[in-house]
Amino acid sequence: MDRRNFIKAGATLTGSLVLPFPIKPAQDPVKIAILGTGWWGTDVLLSNALASGLFEIVGLCDVNSVSLQRAATVVADAGCKKPKLFSDYRDLYQMPGLQAVVIATPTHWHALHFIDACKAGLHVFLEKPVSYDIREGQAMLEAQRKAGNVVQVDFPRTMLGTNERVSDLIQSGAIGKVWQVQANIHNPEGGVVEKAIPETIDFETFCGPAPRVKFMCHENGKNPAWRNQHDFSRGMMVDWGIHYINNVRKVMNLGLPDNVSAIGGIARKLGLENPDHLDVRFDFGDLPVYWSHKSFGYTAPVPEHNIGEYYYGEKATMFVGDLGWEIFPAGGKEKIVHGDVRFDMFNPKNLPFYNKAFLDMYTEFVEGIRQKSNKGITNTLEDAFKTTSSVIYGDMSYRLTSNLNIDTSTMDITNHEEGRKMLKREYRAPYLHPYAG
Repeated sequence: MDRRNFIKAGATLTGSLVLPFPIKPAQDPVKIAILGTGWWGTDVLLSNALASGLFEIVGLCDVNSVSLQRAATVVADAGCKKPKLFSDYRDLYQMPGLQAVVIATPTHWHALHFIDACKAGLHVFLEKPVSYDIREGQAMLEAQRKAGNVVQVDFPRTMLGTNERVSDLIQSGAIGKVWQVQANIHNPEGGVVEKAIPETIDFETFCGPAPRVKFMCHENGKNPAWRNQHDFSRGMMVDWGIHYINNVRKVMNLGLPDNVSAIGGIARKLGLENPDHLDVRFDFGDLPVYWSHKSFGYTAPVPEHNIGEYYYGEKATMFVGDLGWEIFPAGGKEKIVHGDVRFDMFNPKNLPFYNKAFLDMYTEFVEGIRQKSNKGITNTLEDAFKTTSSVIYGDMSYRLTSNLNIDTSTMDITNHEEGRKMLKREYRAPYLHPYAG
Protein backbone atom coordinates (compact mmCIF):
# COMPACT_ATOMS: atom_id res chain seq x y z
CA MET A 1 0.00 0.00 0.00
CA ASP A 2 1.39 3.43 -0.92
CA ARG A 3 1.88 6.00 1.82
CA ARG A 4 -1.11 8.16 0.86
CA ASN A 5 -3.58 5.28 0.96
CA PHE A 6 -1.90 3.83 4.07
CA ILE A 7 -2.50 7.03 6.01
CA LYS A 8 -6.00 7.63 4.63
CA ALA A 9 -7.00 4.05 5.37
CA GLY A 10 -5.69 4.40 8.90
CA ALA A 11 -7.69 7.56 9.42
CA THR A 12 -10.84 5.91 8.10
CA LEU A 13 -10.52 2.74 10.10
CA THR A 14 -9.29 3.90 13.47
CA GLY A 15 -9.86 7.58 13.90
CA SER A 16 -8.97 10.98 12.59
CA LEU A 17 -5.67 12.81 12.80
CA VAL A 18 -7.35 15.90 14.23
CA LEU A 19 -8.16 17.20 17.66
CA PRO A 20 -11.47 15.82 19.00
CA PHE A 21 -12.97 19.26 19.61
CA PRO A 22 -12.18 22.91 18.78
CA ILE A 23 -10.22 24.86 21.35
CA LYS A 24 -11.61 28.29 22.10
CA PRO A 25 -8.89 30.87 21.52
CA ALA A 26 -7.92 33.30 24.26
CA GLN A 27 -7.38 36.02 21.65
CA ASP A 28 -8.73 36.82 18.20
CA PRO A 29 -7.88 34.03 15.76
CA VAL A 30 -5.21 34.53 13.13
CA LYS A 31 -6.62 34.98 9.63
CA ILE A 32 -5.00 32.24 7.58
CA ALA A 33 -5.30 30.62 4.14
CA ILE A 34 -4.46 27.11 2.97
CA LEU A 35 -2.48 26.91 -0.28
CA GLY A 36 -2.65 23.32 -1.49
CA THR A 37 -5.82 21.41 -0.57
CA GLY A 38 -4.73 17.88 -1.35
CA TRP A 39 -5.08 15.01 1.08
CA TRP A 40 -2.43 16.27 3.53
CA GLY A 41 -3.32 19.92 3.20
CA THR A 42 -7.00 19.19 3.87
CA ASP A 43 -7.22 16.04 5.98
CA VAL A 44 -4.40 16.97 8.35
CA LEU A 45 -3.28 20.60 8.15
CA LEU A 46 -6.64 22.26 7.49
CA SER A 47 -8.55 19.95 9.82
CA ASN A 48 -6.11 20.50 12.67
CA ALA A 49 -6.08 24.25 12.05
CA LEU A 50 -9.87 24.26 12.39
CA ALA A 51 -9.83 22.05 15.48
CA SER A 52 -7.19 24.16 17.19
CA GLY A 53 -9.45 27.19 17.38
CA LEU A 54 -6.42 29.39 16.74
CA PHE A 55 -7.30 30.40 13.18
CA GLU A 56 -10.00 31.80 10.97
CA ILE A 57 -9.75 30.10 7.58
CA VAL A 58 -10.39 32.98 5.19
CA GLY A 59 -9.05 31.52 1.94
CA LEU A 60 -8.33 28.26 0.13
CA CYS A 61 -6.35 27.83 -3.07
CA ASP A 62 -5.67 24.95 -5.42
CA VAL A 63 -5.46 24.20 -9.16
CA ASN A 64 -7.67 21.14 -8.57
CA SER A 65 -11.27 22.35 -8.33
CA VAL A 66 -12.49 19.06 -6.83
CA SER A 67 -10.04 19.10 -3.93
CA LEU A 68 -10.68 22.82 -3.47
CA GLN A 69 -14.42 22.27 -3.07
CA ARG A 70 -13.82 19.34 -0.73
CA ALA A 71 -11.67 21.55 1.51
CA ALA A 72 -14.39 24.21 1.48
CA THR A 73 -16.86 21.56 2.61
CA VAL A 74 -14.57 20.61 5.51
CA VAL A 75 -14.60 24.25 6.65
CA ALA A 76 -18.38 24.50 6.30
CA ASP A 77 -18.93 21.22 8.15
CA ALA A 78 -16.92 22.65 11.04
CA GLY A 79 -19.53 25.39 11.32
CA CYS A 80 -17.18 28.13 10.12
CA LYS A 81 -17.74 30.99 7.71
CA LYS A 82 -17.20 30.00 4.09
CA PRO A 83 -13.69 30.95 2.90
CA LYS A 84 -12.96 32.57 -0.44
CA LEU A 85 -11.73 30.13 -3.08
CA PHE A 86 -8.84 30.77 -5.47
CA SER A 87 -7.09 28.98 -8.30
CA ASP A 88 -4.23 31.51 -8.48
CA TYR A 89 -2.15 31.97 -5.32
CA ARG A 90 -1.17 35.49 -6.32
CA ASP A 91 -4.80 36.54 -5.98
CA LEU A 92 -5.01 34.75 -2.63
CA TYR A 93 -2.00 36.65 -1.29
CA GLN A 94 -3.74 39.96 -2.00
CA MET A 95 -6.69 39.22 0.32
CA PRO A 96 -7.28 42.16 2.69
CA GLY A 97 -6.56 41.22 6.27
CA LEU A 98 -4.78 37.95 5.45
CA GLN A 99 -2.04 37.34 8.04
CA ALA A 100 -0.61 33.92 7.31
CA VAL A 101 -0.61 31.04 4.84
CA VAL A 102 -0.13 27.30 5.08
CA ILE A 103 1.92 26.16 2.07
CA ALA A 104 1.02 22.52 1.43
CA THR A 105 1.69 22.39 -2.30
CA PRO A 106 4.00 19.85 -4.01
CA THR A 107 7.70 20.34 -3.34
CA HIS A 108 8.59 21.90 -6.69
CA TRP A 109 6.34 24.89 -5.94
CA HIS A 110 7.52 25.60 -2.37
CA ALA A 111 10.20 28.16 -3.19
CA LEU A 112 8.08 30.47 -5.35
CA HIS A 113 5.04 30.20 -3.07
CA PHE A 114 7.17 30.91 0.00
CA ILE A 115 9.18 33.81 -1.41
CA ASP A 116 6.06 35.53 -2.73
CA ALA A 117 4.43 35.06 0.68
CA CYS A 118 7.41 36.78 2.28
CA LYS A 119 7.11 39.66 -0.18
CA ALA A 120 3.40 39.94 0.67
CA GLY A 121 4.23 40.23 4.37
CA LEU A 122 2.62 36.90 5.27
CA HIS A 123 3.71 34.52 8.00
CA VAL A 124 4.18 30.96 6.75
CA PHE A 125 3.48 27.45 8.00
CA LEU A 126 5.56 25.51 5.46
CA GLU A 127 5.42 21.89 4.42
CA LYS A 128 8.67 19.96 4.22
CA PRO A 129 11.00 19.47 2.40
CA VAL A 130 11.35 23.22 2.26
CA SER A 131 12.73 23.25 -1.30
CA TYR A 132 13.34 21.08 -4.35
CA ASP A 133 16.94 22.17 -4.87
CA ILE A 134 19.68 23.67 -2.70
CA ARG A 135 19.76 27.12 -4.28
CA GLU A 136 16.00 27.54 -3.84
CA GLY A 137 16.48 26.97 -0.12
CA GLN A 138 19.18 29.62 0.05
CA ALA A 139 16.90 32.10 -1.76
CA MET A 140 14.12 31.28 0.72
CA LEU A 141 16.41 32.00 3.67
CA GLU A 142 17.27 35.36 2.17
CA ALA A 143 13.58 36.15 1.57
CA GLN A 144 12.74 35.42 5.20
CA ARG A 145 15.69 37.49 6.39
CA LYS A 146 14.38 40.48 4.45
CA ALA A 147 10.76 39.98 5.46
CA GLY A 148 11.34 39.14 9.12
CA ASN A 149 8.18 36.99 9.07
CA VAL A 150 7.43 34.02 11.32
CA VAL A 151 7.97 30.59 9.77
CA GLN A 152 7.16 27.17 11.20
CA VAL A 153 8.07 24.06 9.18
CA ASP A 154 5.90 20.95 9.45
CA PHE A 155 8.04 18.49 11.43
CA PRO A 156 5.48 17.18 13.97
CA ARG A 157 7.78 14.47 15.34
CA THR A 158 9.93 17.14 16.96
CA MET A 159 6.94 17.93 19.20
CA LEU A 160 6.43 14.40 20.56
CA GLY A 161 9.17 14.63 23.20
CA THR A 162 10.91 11.46 22.01
CA ASN A 163 13.96 13.23 20.59
CA GLU A 164 14.65 15.07 23.85
CA ARG A 165 14.39 11.91 25.96
CA VAL A 166 16.59 9.91 23.60
CA SER A 167 19.16 12.70 23.50
CA ASP A 168 19.21 12.79 27.30
CA LEU A 169 19.73 9.01 27.42
CA ILE A 170 22.66 9.23 25.02
CA GLN A 171 24.17 12.15 26.90
CA SER A 172 23.87 10.16 30.14
CA GLY A 173 26.08 7.44 28.67
CA ALA A 174 23.33 4.82 28.71
CA ILE A 175 24.46 3.30 25.39
CA GLY A 176 28.04 4.60 25.46
CA LYS A 177 29.68 6.53 22.66
CA VAL A 178 27.58 6.43 19.50
CA TRP A 179 29.66 5.13 16.61
CA GLN A 180 26.99 5.14 13.91
CA VAL A 181 23.32 6.00 13.33
CA GLN A 182 20.87 4.58 10.80
CA ALA A 183 17.40 5.80 9.86
CA ASN A 184 15.09 3.70 7.72
CA ILE A 185 11.62 3.35 6.26
CA HIS A 186 10.54 0.08 4.69
CA ASN A 187 7.00 0.62 3.41
CA PRO A 188 5.59 -0.50 0.05
CA GLU A 189 4.53 2.01 -2.61
CA GLY A 190 1.79 1.35 -5.12
CA GLY A 191 2.30 1.52 -8.86
CA VAL A 192 1.53 4.53 -11.04
CA VAL A 193 0.16 4.77 -14.58
CA GLU A 194 -0.37 7.53 -17.11
CA LYS A 195 -3.93 8.81 -17.38
CA ALA A 196 -5.84 11.52 -19.20
CA ILE A 197 -5.75 14.88 -17.44
CA PRO A 198 -9.11 15.59 -15.78
CA GLU A 199 -10.83 18.83 -16.79
CA THR A 200 -10.96 19.73 -13.10
CA ILE A 201 -7.16 20.03 -12.84
CA ASP A 202 -5.07 22.83 -14.36
CA PHE A 203 -2.07 20.60 -14.96
CA GLU A 204 -0.12 23.30 -16.79
CA THR A 205 -0.09 25.42 -13.63
CA PHE A 206 0.41 22.35 -11.46
CA CYS A 207 3.70 21.66 -13.27
CA GLY A 208 4.70 25.31 -12.85
CA PRO A 209 8.49 25.75 -12.81
CA ALA A 210 9.07 22.01 -13.27
CA PRO A 211 9.09 20.36 -16.71
CA ARG A 212 5.68 19.56 -18.16
CA VAL A 213 5.65 15.80 -17.82
CA LYS A 214 3.13 12.97 -18.10
CA PHE A 215 0.06 13.01 -15.88
CA MET A 216 0.67 10.01 -13.63
CA CYS A 217 -1.77 8.62 -11.07
CA HIS A 218 -1.96 5.66 -8.76
CA GLU A 219 -3.77 2.81 -10.48
CA ASN A 220 -7.07 3.53 -8.72
CA GLY A 221 -6.56 7.27 -8.34
CA LYS A 222 -7.51 10.45 -10.17
CA ASN A 223 -5.07 12.97 -8.68
CA PRO A 224 -1.40 13.43 -9.66
CA ALA A 225 0.92 10.90 -8.01
CA TRP A 226 3.52 13.64 -7.83
CA ARG A 227 5.57 12.02 -5.06
CA ASN A 228 6.51 9.28 -7.54
CA GLN A 229 7.73 11.68 -10.25
CA HIS A 230 11.24 13.00 -9.83
CA ASP A 231 10.53 16.36 -11.45
CA PHE A 232 8.07 17.08 -8.62
CA SER A 233 9.55 15.12 -5.72
CA ARG A 234 12.82 13.37 -4.93
CA GLY A 235 11.23 10.24 -3.51
CA MET A 236 10.68 8.45 -0.22
CA MET A 237 13.83 9.58 1.60
CA VAL A 238 13.26 13.26 0.80
CA ASP A 239 9.48 13.23 1.21
CA TRP A 240 8.97 10.96 4.24
CA GLY A 241 12.39 9.87 5.48
CA ILE A 242 13.31 13.52 5.99
CA HIS A 243 11.43 13.33 9.32
CA TYR A 244 13.82 10.69 10.63
CA ILE A 245 16.97 12.34 9.30
CA ASN A 246 15.69 15.46 11.06
CA ASN A 247 15.25 13.44 14.27
CA VAL A 248 18.84 12.21 14.05
CA ARG A 249 20.12 15.74 13.55
CA LYS A 250 18.15 16.90 16.60
CA VAL A 251 19.19 14.00 18.84
CA MET A 252 22.88 14.16 17.91
CA ASN A 253 23.03 17.97 17.54
CA LEU A 254 24.31 17.80 13.96
CA GLY A 255 24.67 20.50 11.34
CA LEU A 256 25.29 19.69 7.68
CA PRO A 257 27.05 16.64 6.23
CA ASP A 258 30.42 17.27 4.58
CA ASN A 259 30.38 14.12 2.46
CA VAL A 260 27.48 12.10 1.03
CA SER A 261 27.45 8.86 -0.97
CA ALA A 262 24.56 6.72 -2.18
CA ILE A 263 23.62 3.54 -3.99
CA GLY A 264 20.20 2.30 -5.03
CA GLY A 265 17.87 1.68 -7.93
CA ILE A 266 14.49 0.42 -9.08
CA ALA A 267 13.99 -3.31 -8.60
CA ARG A 268 10.27 -3.55 -9.21
CA LYS A 269 8.93 -1.83 -12.30
CA LEU A 270 5.84 0.01 -11.11
CA GLY A 271 6.17 3.16 -13.20
CA LEU A 272 8.11 4.93 -10.45
CA GLU A 273 10.88 7.41 -11.26
CA ASN A 274 12.42 7.50 -7.78
CA PRO A 275 14.41 4.57 -6.36
CA ASP A 276 12.46 1.81 -4.64
CA HIS A 277 15.60 0.85 -2.74
CA LEU A 278 18.22 3.32 -1.58
CA ASP A 279 21.12 3.42 0.85
CA VAL A 280 22.84 6.72 1.64
CA ARG A 281 25.78 7.54 3.89
CA PHE A 282 25.99 11.04 5.35
CA ASP A 283 29.26 11.95 7.05
CA PHE A 284 28.63 14.55 9.74
CA GLY A 285 32.25 15.07 10.67
CA ASP A 286 33.37 11.78 12.22
CA LEU A 287 29.82 10.43 12.70
CA PRO A 288 28.43 8.33 9.83
CA VAL A 289 24.64 8.51 9.51
CA TYR A 290 22.98 6.02 7.16
CA TRP A 291 19.63 6.08 5.41
CA SER A 292 17.94 2.95 4.01
CA HIS A 293 14.58 2.32 2.39
CA LYS A 294 12.91 -0.51 0.53
CA SER A 295 9.56 0.36 -1.00
CA PHE A 296 9.26 -2.50 -3.52
CA GLY A 297 7.54 -4.75 -0.98
CA TYR A 298 9.77 -6.19 1.72
CA THR A 299 9.07 -8.78 4.38
CA ALA A 300 10.97 -7.52 7.39
CA PRO A 301 12.38 -9.94 9.97
CA VAL A 302 11.62 -7.31 12.63
CA PRO A 303 8.56 -5.49 11.24
CA GLU A 304 8.18 -3.22 14.28
CA HIS A 305 11.52 -1.67 13.25
CA ASN A 306 10.40 -0.83 9.71
CA ILE A 307 10.20 2.90 10.46
CA GLY A 308 12.59 4.62 12.83
CA GLU A 309 16.23 5.08 13.82
CA TYR A 310 19.04 2.90 15.16
CA TYR A 311 21.72 4.39 17.41
CA TYR A 312 24.72 2.05 17.59
CA GLY A 313 26.68 2.65 20.79
CA GLU A 314 29.63 0.96 22.43
CA LYS A 315 27.45 -0.31 25.30
CA ALA A 316 24.15 -0.92 23.51
CA THR A 317 22.09 -0.47 20.36
CA MET A 318 18.95 1.63 20.65
CA PHE A 319 16.04 1.59 18.20
CA VAL A 320 13.75 4.63 18.33
CA GLY A 321 10.22 4.95 16.96
CA ASP A 322 7.92 7.93 17.11
CA LEU A 323 6.59 7.13 20.57
CA GLY A 324 9.14 4.86 22.19
CA TRP A 325 12.48 3.12 22.11
CA GLU A 326 14.15 -0.22 22.76
CA ILE A 327 17.67 -0.63 24.14
CA PHE A 328 19.62 -3.82 23.40
CA PRO A 329 22.56 -3.93 25.84
CA ALA A 330 25.86 -5.58 24.94
CA GLY A 331 26.55 -9.01 26.38
CA GLY A 332 23.11 -10.43 25.72
CA LYS A 333 21.43 -8.65 28.61
CA GLU A 334 17.66 -8.27 28.52
CA LYS A 335 16.41 -5.44 26.33
CA ILE A 336 14.92 -2.31 27.90
CA VAL A 337 11.59 -1.17 26.44
CA HIS A 338 10.00 2.25 26.81
CA GLY A 339 6.71 2.92 25.02
CA ASP A 340 5.81 1.45 21.64
CA VAL A 341 8.30 1.66 18.76
CA ARG A 342 5.86 0.58 16.05
CA PHE A 343 4.66 3.12 13.50
CA ASP A 344 0.99 3.03 14.40
CA MET A 345 -0.15 6.61 13.99
CA PHE A 346 -3.87 5.90 13.74
CA ASN A 347 -4.20 3.58 16.68
CA PRO A 348 -6.74 5.38 18.92
CA LYS A 349 -4.37 5.21 21.88
CA ASN A 350 -1.67 7.03 19.88
CA LEU A 351 -3.80 9.68 18.18
CA PRO A 352 -3.74 12.11 21.13
CA PHE A 353 0.07 12.34 20.92
CA TYR A 354 0.05 13.24 17.23
CA ASN A 355 -2.92 15.57 17.63
CA LYS A 356 -1.09 17.43 20.37
CA ALA A 357 2.02 17.68 18.17
CA PHE A 358 0.06 19.61 15.54
CA LEU A 359 -1.59 21.76 18.19
CA ASP A 360 1.82 22.58 19.67
CA MET A 361 3.24 23.54 16.26
CA TYR A 362 0.26 25.76 15.53
CA THR A 363 0.38 27.27 19.03
CA GLU A 364 4.07 28.17 18.59
CA PHE A 365 3.27 29.63 15.18
CA VAL A 366 0.44 31.81 16.44
CA GLU A 367 2.40 32.95 19.49
CA GLY A 368 5.29 33.85 17.18
CA ILE A 369 2.95 35.92 15.03
CA ARG A 370 1.62 37.76 18.07
CA GLN A 371 5.10 38.36 19.45
CA LYS A 372 6.52 39.11 15.98
CA SER A 373 9.38 36.71 16.73
CA ASN A 374 10.75 33.32 15.66
CA LYS A 375 12.43 32.76 19.04
CA GLY A 376 9.83 30.23 20.20
CA ILE A 377 9.68 28.30 16.92
CA THR A 378 10.92 24.72 17.14
CA ASN A 379 11.13 23.99 13.42
CA THR A 380 12.76 27.10 12.01
CA LEU A 381 13.39 27.57 8.31
CA GLU A 382 17.15 27.73 8.90
CA ASP A 383 17.25 24.37 10.67
CA ALA A 384 14.75 22.74 8.29
CA PHE A 385 16.93 23.92 5.40
CA LYS A 386 19.83 21.90 6.82
CA THR A 387 17.77 18.72 6.97
CA THR A 388 16.28 19.38 3.53
CA SER A 389 19.71 20.00 2.03
CA SER A 390 21.09 16.81 3.58
CA VAL A 391 18.51 14.59 1.88
CA ILE A 392 18.75 16.52 -1.41
CA TYR A 393 22.49 15.82 -1.46
CA GLY A 394 21.62 12.15 -0.91
CA ASP A 395 19.37 12.12 -3.96
CA MET A 396 21.99 13.97 -5.99
CA SER A 397 24.63 11.42 -5.05
CA TYR A 398 22.34 8.61 -6.16
CA ARG A 399 21.61 10.33 -9.49
CA LEU A 400 25.28 11.09 -10.12
CA THR A 401 26.53 7.66 -8.91
CA SER A 402 29.28 9.54 -7.09
CA ASN A 403 30.16 10.64 -3.58
CA LEU A 404 29.84 14.38 -3.03
CA ASN A 405 32.16 16.59 -1.00
CA ILE A 406 30.27 19.57 0.42
CA ASP A 407 31.48 23.01 1.47
CA THR A 408 29.01 23.58 4.29
CA SER A 409 29.66 27.33 4.37
CA THR A 410 28.53 27.87 0.76
CA MET A 411 26.58 24.61 0.12
CA ASP A 412 28.81 24.05 -2.94
CA ILE A 413 29.90 20.65 -4.28
CA THR A 414 33.69 20.75 -4.40
CA ASN A 415 34.52 17.53 -6.23
CA HIS A 416 31.97 17.17 -9.01
CA GLU A 417 31.25 19.68 -11.78
CA GLU A 418 27.92 18.09 -12.74
CA GLY A 419 26.99 18.08 -9.07
CA ARG A 420 27.60 21.83 -8.87
CA LYS A 421 25.20 22.33 -11.79
CA MET A 422 22.52 20.25 -10.05
CA LEU A 423 22.45 22.61 -7.06
CA LYS A 424 20.15 24.86 -9.11
CA ARG A 425 17.54 23.35 -11.41
CA GLU A 426 16.66 25.24 -14.56
CA TYR A 427 13.08 26.47 -14.40
CA ARG A 428 10.61 26.06 -17.22
CA ALA A 429 9.75 29.34 -18.96
CA PRO A 430 8.29 31.77 -18.06
CA TYR A 431 9.18 30.93 -14.44
CA LEU A 432 12.44 32.32 -13.08
CA HIS A 433 14.58 30.59 -10.47
CA PRO A 434 14.73 32.81 -7.36
CA TYR A 435 18.42 32.30 -6.59
CA ALA A 436 20.54 35.22 -7.75
CA GLY A 437 23.87 34.32 -6.10
